[in-house]
Amino acid sequence: MAKNNKKTESAYNNRKIICFQTKKEQLQRKFHIEVKQLIDELMDRKQQTVAWLLYYSMKDQYPLDAVGFCLELWCNYCDEIDPIIDDERKYAASIELFVSKLLNRKEESKFDILYKYGLHKMYDPLTIKI
Repeated sequence: MAKNNKKTESAYNNRKIICFQTKKEQLQRKFHIEVKQLIDELMDRKQQTVAWLLYYSMKDQYPLDAVGFCLELWCNYCDEIDPIIDDERKYAASIELFVSKLLNRKEESKFDILYKYGLHKMYDPLTIKI
């Protein structure tokens, strides 16, 4: 009888895990659609590139709400300032560094973030102030 209970409990737990994974995938798909709509509203291609860089560079390492915050921050900045972008990577790295600092994340150093965007050879991370 105990074996049956363990099998039933194990099957139940497996269904819960599968259900959770399905819900997580649905949430990620919905978030991606919302991100696409938000990014499509940006004025020019370089602004959109920065947003996509942020999204794809952060989506697996940060909570979804932090990624969403970064994108909202970028979109609001573009609406207010309409920046002239010389290198999209610089803007994406700057925003990620800022949000990383806000979240008090210790997992990634400044160098790690710069490296992710291919900027590690241009800057000395010890001199970058956030």
